[in-house]
Amino acid sequence: MQVRMILAAAVAMGIGAQAQAWEPEGTVEFVVPYSAGGGSDVNARMLAETWRANDIVDANVVVLNKPGGSGAVGNTYAFSKTGNPNTLMTFIAGQMMSTISNDAAVKLENVTPLATLSVDTLVLVTRSADDFADFDALVAAASAEPNSITIGGVSRGSEDHLVFTMLSDSLDAELQYVPFDGGGDALSALLGGHVDAAIFNPSEIGQQVAAGRAHPLGAFSEERLSEPFDSTATFAELGYPGVAISLFRGYAGPPEMPAEAVAYWEEKLKAAYDTEMWQQDYIQDKGLVARFMGAEESAEFYAAEAEKYERLLKAAGFID
Repeated sequence: MQVRMILAAAVAMGIGAQAQAWEPEGTVEFVVPYSAGGGSDVNARMLAETWRANDIVDANVVVLNKPGGSGAVGNTYAFSKTGNPNTLMTFIAGQMMSTISNDAAVKLENVTPLATLSVDTLVLVTRSADDFADFDALVAAASAEPNSITIGGVSRGSEDHLVFTMLSDSLDAELQYVPFDGGGDALSALLGGHVDAAIFNPSEIGQQVAAGRAHPLGAFSEERLSEPFDSTATFAELGYPGVAISLFRGYAGPPEMPAEAVAYWEEKLKAAYDTEMWQQDYIQDKGLVARFMGAEESAEFYAAEAEKYERLLKAAGFID
């Protein structure tokens, strides 16, 4: 609760100050704390292209991948840019979760929330129906030979690992979790046959599913997703109630980002959100839920989510 009040007050004071108009000069670094090809990377590159194609941001925005440490490397890099208005970072639920589960040095209160543009979820996929026709087939294989079935996902203590734990705790079978630095690495492992199945955001795996190069086994969503996952049952429908997660996709700046820069980036993020390009080519095509929250609302929301994830991580045995 104290963190929530501090974050909201700091952001509100910054925006309320209504400092003089500001625009970025030189190159803007857009930090992604995960490897290329993952959900955060896709998100950042789509946002940068939306800004460029719609003449929203008149600056050179460079996406900079800083994978490692369950997001800690990217978080630390952004933190090192204290006060720099030309540094942005994707900020997602799993990133926040890892700061809690790994007791990272850089936490929520060390960044400046800017906005949130969408809500995401996760799906479990295998390479093809020849491997596992459905989730029951995967469970049967795991029951026949414990720990023989490997499930890939992003780093230990992440949202992928959390839903894996929630699911495996509901089974009379033992699965093995294999962590990767990002969704792109997990995808390469899946397509290369190095893991039996893997957990992804719909945006990370949708093209492969549509092309028949990946086969969905279940969705960790509350409701059915849109194409190409419209025929994929949720885990609640498969008989595992409560095995679901909703994940925010937001953006943050370094500590002590100037008030005028916070206001600028909040405005430009809202402008991108309002474009047909973002709503169709990203939200609709990637199977996300559109939701805009500004800087102050995002700060309050992130703090509430941090409290929720701490409860979930304790229940899962990740933290004491």
